[in-house]
Amino acid sequence: MDITEFYQTFFEEADELLAEMELLLLGLDLQAPDSEHLNAIFRAAHSIKGGAATFGFLALTDTTHLLENLLDRARHGQLTLSTKMMDAFLETKDVLQKQMSAYRAGAEPEPDMVARICAVLRQLAQEAGAEAAPLAAAAPPAQPVPPLVAPPDAAAPAAGSTLKVHISKVQEADRRLLGEELGNLGRVLTQTQTDDSLTLWLDTTCDADDIIAVCCFIVDTDQIHISTEPPAAAAAAVEMAPAAAPVAAPPAVSAAA
Repeated sequence: MDITEFYQTFFEEADELLAEMELLLLGLDLQAPDSEHLNAIFRAAHSIKGGAATFGFLALTDTTHLLENLLDRARHGQLTLSTKMMDAFLETKDVLQKQMSAYRAGAEPEPDMVARICAVLRQLAQEAGAEAAPLAAAAPPAQPVPPLVAPPDAAAPAAGSTLKVHISKVQEADRRLLGEELGNLGRVLTQTQTDDSLTLWLDTTCDADDIIAVCCFIVDTDQIHISTEPPAAAAAAVEMAPAAAPVAAPPAVSAAA
């Protein structure tokens, strides 16, 4: 399969995500940020990162990964948003747009530009960590707890952490690519395939929106069906499924192709 067939879809959808990200960032109230807006901004960065990783756009992947980490901490209340941070996020959005323009033209983004914005994001993460440190030091010492006993079946997923992902009307080459991409979002416990579908059980911290955001660069959203799998059902699926054959690595594809 020629993965470059999906480039244009990725670029178009990433452009829309960046435009949405900019609008949401500009509309944020730094004193009382809307949690849904923060979640939407995070999902946009996460989706772009997933697509960039799929197509081997390393600079775009690295930059969105750093941005995603900061946004994830912000949406969980682990850092305080500031004007400096918002300015950096908006600048990052502009840099991401320039990176995509370079990849779209079959070129690599300017290395100095990439290195500088990544340094800015890393510095923000360090500063946010330093601010949180005094709070952690002031916390009372944790009470001792009994040691955890490992479950007898190490393959059994933790409660509420397993999703059953069924993708219909999908060709074999796309099933392979989707399996690899979903493996980047967690641990694939097992998977089954038919002539036109893929079903897998994924132990992950991601939610359904995250999974759809990555898969939608390859298939339509109406082909994706996701449900939460109870631990017992997931364990039974793992036990009953035949051993999965190893997936051959896809041929390397140059971003300039």
